[in-house]
Amino acid sequence: MTPQTDATRTPSAARPRVHAGRGLRPRAAGVGLAAVIVSALALVACQGSTEGEGSATAQGDVPLVYAKRVNTVNLAALHGTPFVAGGDLMLREKSSPSAPEHNLTAHITQGNGDASDPEVSYDGKKVAFALRCPTSNTATIDGQPACTGRWNIWEYDMSGGSLTGGTLRRITASTAHDDVDPAYLPAGRGFVFASNRQVKSSLNQALGRAYHALDEYERERVLNLHTMAADGSNIQQITFNQSHDRNPVVRANGDIMFSRWEHVADRNRFAIFRTKPDGTDLFVLYGAQSPGNSFLHPREMDPSGPYAGYVASSLVPLSREQEGGALMFIDAANYSEQNTPANRTVPAQGGQRQATAETLDNDRGLSLNGRATSPYPLWDGTNRVLVSWRPCEVLRGTDLVPCATLTPDELARLSDDNRSDAEVAADELSADVPASYAVYMFDPVPQTWLIVAAPPPGFMLVDPVPLQPRTEPAAPEPTNVDPALAAQDLALIEVRSVYDTDGLRRMGEPMLTAADLTPGCSAGIATTAPEEPGDTRAFVADLRRIKDPADPAYHCAPVRFIRAVRAVSPPAGGMGTRQAIGETNFEPQQILGYSVVEPDGSFKLQVPADVPLGLQVVDAEGRAFQTHTNWIQVRPGERRTCDGCHSPRRGAALNSGAVANALPAALKTTLSAQHVQGETMASLRTRLDATLLTLQTDPVFSDVWADTAQSGVQARAALSLRYTGNPEPADDLVTAVPANGVINYPDHIQPLWTRARGPEGTLTCTNCHADPAKLDLRGTIGGGGRLTSYEELLIGDPRIDPVTGQPVVVVRQGVPELQRLAPLVETSSGAANTAGLARKSRLTEILWGQTLLAGGGARTAHPNPPDTAPDHATLLNRAEKRLLAEWMDLGGQYYNDLFAPGGGVRSVATLSEAVFNTEVMPVLRQSCMGACHQAGGSDGGNDFRSNRLVLTGDPEGDFNVVLTMVNDTCNPAANRLLQRPSTVPHPAGAVTQTTPVLAPDSLGYATLVNWIARGCPSS
Repeated sequence: MTPQTDATRTPSAARPRVHAGRGLRPRAAGVGLAAVIVSALALVACQGSTEGEGSATAQGDVPLVYAKRVNTVNLAALHGTPFVAGGDLMLREKSSPSAPEHNLTAHITQGNGDASDPEVSYDGKKVAFALRCPTSNTATIDGQPACTGRWNIWEYDMSGGSLTGGTLRRITASTAHDDVDPAYLPAGRGFVFASNRQVKSSLNQALGRAYHALDEYERERVLNLHTMAADGSNIQQITFNQSHDRNPVVRANGDIMFSRWEHVADRNRFAIFRTKPDGTDLFVLYGAQSPGNSFLHPREMDPSGPYAGYVASSLVPLSREQEGGALMFIDAANYSEQNTPANRTVPAQGGQRQATAETLDNDRGLSLNGRATSPYPLWDGTNRVLVSWRPCEVLRGTDLVPCATLTPDELARLSDDNRSDAEVAADELSADVPASYAVYMFDPVPQTWLIVAAPPPGFMLVDPVPLQPRTEPAAPEPTNVDPALAAQDLALIEVRSVYDTDGLRRMGEPMLTAADLTPGCSAGIATTAPEEPGDTRAFVADLRRIKDPADPAYHCAPVRFIRAVRAVSPPAGGMGTRQAIGETNFEPQQILGYSVVEPDGSFKLQVPADVPLGLQVVDAEGRAFQTHTNWIQVRPGERRTCDGCHSPRRGAALNSGAVANALPAALKTTLSAQHVQGETMASLRTRLDATLLTLQTDPVFSDVWADTAQSGVQARAALSLRYTGNPEPADDLVTAVPANGVINYPDHIQPLWTRARGPEGTLTCTNCHADPAKLDLRGTIGGGGRLTSYEELLIGDPRIDPVTGQPVVVVRQGVPELQRLAPLVETSSGAANTAGLARKSRLTEILWGQTLLAGGGARTAHPNPPDTAPDHATLLNRAEKRLLAEWMDLGGQYYNDLFAPGGGVRSVATLSEAVFNTEVMPVLRQSCMGACHQAGGSDGGNDFRSNRLVLTGDPEGDFNVVLTMVNDTCNPAANRLLQRPSTVPHPAGAVTQTTPVLAPDSLGYATLVNWIARGCPSS
């Protein structure tokens, strides 16, 4: 059969629409690529095609499969399991538009299912894929109902010799979980796939709880990578991220490569990671610090061709645009990031480039040359890439027209980020056009695009996979692990030196200020030229000097501790989660403990296995130098060694070889005499005393290295930052002490402001700070249901126009935003080069009496106390400052234990998801799902701090995130879900608004009230 081509598609006035985003920013001046491809489509439509006929016909030598899906399916990087009924897995006998096409799954889906993510076996005879169909279908497989209502892994087997005479088998059959993205493991070892089963983490959540976790948008159950045997047995979870791990494939060396959603606060993107098949040695491969937002669908290019070492990937925005963006070729063999070469023999500039001569937009908006998705590079010596591509089209009224027909004025209008919802609705032009992807064969050398398959009206064709044999990857044996650690579900992490940092110098001098320098120090971290010939850095930390007690650099070095933290996942189905978390970009966290960083910058410690971990390098005051912006993991018994902090650099560790073996004479010989070649100071100490591997509750330090018996040798000052039991009782907490590393603002921080201080309580914080017009630290409850002091610290005051006296409002992506002054507590992970939150918060500068990394805006908004005020640097004792710094460094959450008595997070089974989909979603779609409540990536979109309710149109995700805005089912009007949109202004920047978005007397408001009230126990 010959499918209808793009050139003959006729839009329907009733065609369902998807939101394509508001900021329609054209990235290229021309439409050459689109014109070439549309011409090819027209040629196919007018002439018909046979193999070898005309420039519009692909070299019809490759059979392939692909997913035919309804073109309104909500594909997006942040959606792991989107579904719209009507999809199927298709097989085309040759890579030609005239070749016969076969629907392989129609008898199973019966028009009610969907298919995605095909992957071919290494012999080219089998295809694994994901399929979902409703339990109401009558199809059977092996005598059992074929459909479970969830995404399952299936396989199509052509081993009998016929492309079309193969057999289907269902490999997984869950009725409660979704399994997608299968890929074959080599040597017949089964499959790797993405699943929200969370088979281990759901039983091992923080604080001893068991539940399925939502992603860090609090929307969807997290997809982690799992493996299973070929028959679907022995399902094991191998990754433990807080947000989705997607698109796993197997590299030629046997590693698994995949796309990982890194979403720590305002860091919000997908990078390419790799891991061993058992989940050990997981690390970023490319894209953590490179231009663009989300690298999806990564695949190695032909290892025997000119692109050996390259990865093909689609680079797309986090949401909208149906996973369409630019087709990227990434030189992963020679670059760890854009313009970050592996060594000096590699050019300084390079890493990633668009494979197409014409630029494809990788951000949200209008891409004049169209968008590509799901590339598959062929390993047949031709260097070709199968890829899905969509043209740039808009609706003019009800007519679908190419973007090339738009006038400059029309392009400018569609590219205007500042149009209001009303202006967008009134425009006859609309970019809300479903993505009708077709399949092409792209040849990067001559830059030819040859049509392979065009979709019928209302559909897209994605995930094309050639049915070709290819060299089977290596099959690495499982990593040797420590059985004693594995039995305790522990692992070991060693960092050879925190001062071995990347080109961003995130543990370098830029992270320090004059306040960090001890007397006589002009710099905190001594530097020298690198000794390794291939090292691309101009200078590195001089570890020989830093670890020498006889050298002044020993006392200048600022690092004292490492703090290990664990993510506390938001629960699926949890009501009131957002109210409990508070006004921060961060999800809850738990402090696991502390360890000492040795003078050479090394540390070695045992940590829980198979949990999302963060490591924070801490100063002598208990404040983190950096924010860990991705979650790391170690498997049970794994012994993991890292060169340094924030170091994607490749090459030998700085603290190795001659540097590690240099033993200054000023070290105590009782330690240095026992040094083994290559050991770091941490390795030496923990080998001699294994108890030092155990994390400690308190940061306590004493110098064991400096031989003070020698002339001129001084030890570093001892430190004790205990909550209680300090050498000076006056340094102890007298308020509630956190338990299990959990800090809750109402329980532990608010008491600091109301604790009686000074003679007869004259220096108590709330004596002065009780003015709502300035700073109110009293323990009163505000209108949002939280303590007033919390929101006073976390939310900046509105910025006032000095001329008009009115709040300053800017329009951003069509949404009026109220501009605020800097808050006292900073909760941005990315600000100040990812500096620690306490060190870049103005509250810290005031209470420590130091100038650190708060910005000028924060200092202007919150000037130093007047000379007549008490010295604020002396008001809190050392334990109180430690506690306050910990709370800020974790993210300034209201509750880090969501299930604490005051947290209010609970499950309410009577809040029906089915009713939500049929009754509530239409109200939200009409009232809320414009530009305001959309997802934003690290490099654009609305900030999560100003948009806690991220709606995308995906039923399950929208249901979960709406639950986070409900905390009182017996008093519906008191919930944030209704409070905010029923008052004026909403959003806060809509200062001229006179009518609520959702008026209390409206039918939509009543619908939401009735749905919420059904959860009240007495209803």
